[in-house]
Amino acid sequence: MIVSKDPNEVRNQILSWKSEKLSVGFAPTMGFLHEGHANLFLRSSSENSKTVVSIFVNPAQFNDPEDYEKYPINTEGDLEICKASKVDLVFLPDKDTMYPGGIPQVELRVPHLMKNLDATTRPGHFEGVLLVLSRLFHTIPADRSYFGKKDYQQYLVVKDFVKALGFPMEIIGVDTVRSAEGLALSSRNARLIGPEKEEALLLIRALRLGESLIKQGEKDPSEVLTVMRDVLDSSSKIQTDYLEVLDANTLEELHILKGEVLLAVAAFLGQVRLIDNITVKVS
Repeated sequence: MIVSKDPNEVRNQILSWKSEKLSVGFAPTMGFLHEGHANLFLRSSSENSKTVVSIFVNPAQFNDPEDYEKYPINTEGDLEICKASKVDLVFLPDKDTMYPGGIPQVELRVPHLMKNLDATTRPGHFEGVLLVLSRLFHTIPADRSYFGKKDYQQYLVVKDFVKALGFPMEIIGVDTVRSAEGLALSSRNARLIGPEKEEALLLIRALRLGESLIKQGEKDPSEVLTVMRDVLDSSSKIQTDYLEVLDANTLEELHILKGEVLLAVAAFLGQVRLIDNITVKVS
């Protein structure tokens, strides 16, 4: 496995592979890797000749500097997971490499997909995501790039962004990996303390209850929201950031549930912010 901090070396290696007609998959990450990330890497390895992973905690996408400072880092453990997951190349840039001269004053947006959810509760977040990805995609001209659907809005935004700007790359969404209890795996889970891990399961319980109501024929999104909110409000430790029922393809609000529906939640447990979602097809 190649490990490099040099963007020119990384780009040249990828171009060399592509000159040999080898397909390249790419998974951008912020490190502190877990089974969910490994699932992305293995998916890429199964569909491409070579798999590349980037590990970079991107300051541009944090609207809370304290959250950025507290983001967990375990580079040695990350590299072990990459190696075990058949990754061929790991790109490990630092902040000066990614943003020489500082974070540029450029604002990248996909307005029709950035009207709710994390786009409103974390102002500047997706602008920072698109900024770092645009730089990474130039350094790593892969054939396919893999994103977990736990960050569902990010997946849609990036997919639309790549299409609009003509990056010759396919964006592939990979289903959320969960613990045996149902908790969506996240690097932030490591910051949950004691009973907070049990409280965190209320997020998926609320979503599953909403899903069950829809499958039973409920068509009123306000009824689904009320039931899900009651589950979250049953805990004094959970502070809901948002709870939404939206069209899963456009992220538009629905007055009557139809087509494919996204149930999405973000909540704080202490200082830790967690997100989760599920999609439901309305019959």
